[in-house]
Amino acid sequence: MPITLPFKQLDVFTTVPYHGNPVAVINCLDISENDIDEKQMQNIARWTNLSETTFIFKPSNPENDYKLRIFSPVNELPFAGHPTLGSCKAFLQFTNNTTSKTVRQECGLGIVNLTVNEDGTISYKAASTSFDKIDPKVIKEYTECLGVKPDDEPLLLHVGPEWVVFHVSDSDKCYNANPDFAKLAEISKRNGHIGIILGGPRTLDPHIEYEMRALAPVINVSEDPVCGSGSTALIAYLQNKYKFDKTTKLKITQGGRVGRVGRIHSMIEINEAKQPSFHSGGNVISLINGEITV
Repeated sequence: MPITLPFKQLDVFTTVPYHGNPVAVINCLDISENDIDEKQMQNIARWTNLSETTFIFKPSNPENDYKLRIFSPVNELPFAGHPTLGSCKAFLQFTNNTTSKTVRQECGLGIVNLTVNEDGTISYKAASTSFDKIDPKVIKEYTECLGVKPDDEPLLLHVGPEWVVFHVSDSDKCYNANPDFAKLAEISKRNGHIGIILGGPRTLDPHIEYEMRALAPVINVSEDPVCGSGSTALIAYLQNKYKFDKTTKLKITQGGRVGRVGRIHSMIEINEAKQPSFHSGGNVISLINGEITV
C-alpha cells in the first residue's frame, strides 16, 4: 500500500533562492526503515534527478538525532556534504526544533556532528579524511581529460566519496577548464573514483578564497553546483599542501559555470596537539514543502 510522507526541497550554500544546490529530503521519522526498501528509495532518487535525495529515519542509537540515507540518481552514498546540511535543516523544521545548537547524524560514514550557528548557517565536522597517491598514468589521463595541468601532485581524498583533488595555480584556470565529461566518466569508473575536485586560489593573503568545481559524470552529475564533500576534500588537500599550524578559515565559491552562486564557509581547525579537523557549512533555505507518495 502506498505511503504518503512529508517532503521538502531545500537550497544549500546560498541565501538567494534557486542559486545554490538543491536536495530533496523525505521525512521517514514516523515509519520503520523496513516500510520502504532500497529499490524504492533509489527509484525516487532517479526520478527527482537531483544530485542527491535523502531519507531521514529514526536513529539506531537514541543518543543520535536521526539516521540519514543518501542516494544519487544511480547509487547510495555513505556521505555527502550538501545533503547533510540540507537534511539537518529539514530535520529541525520537520520536528519544529528551534533550540538545538548541535545535531548528531548517523549515516554510512558513521556519526557526523553538525552545529547550528548563531548566524543561522549550519556546518558539519568531517567524520573521516585520509588520502592516497594516484598512479602517474592515471594522473596523466585526468590531466588530458581536464585540459588543464595541476600545479602540485593530485591526490585521492577519502571523505566518504572518493574525490581526486586537482589543484591549479589560480581561480581562472579552474573556472575556465572545459573537461571531456564522457572521458572523465570512463576514467573515474575504471579507477573507482566519484570524480574530480578542481580548485584554484582567488586570493591567499590576507584571506584565503578559492574557486572550486566538482565534476562527477560517473554518477550522472557532470558538474555538481556546490559540493560539501568536495570542499572537505579540497581543504584536507590544502592542509597537506600548506601545513597550517593554526586554525584557518577559507571561503569557497562554486557554481558559476552552471548558473549558481554557491558560497561555502570552511575551516581547518588546529587543536592543542596540532591535529587538524575539517569543517564546512553555509546557508540553507527551504523552497518546496509538501508530501510525496512512495
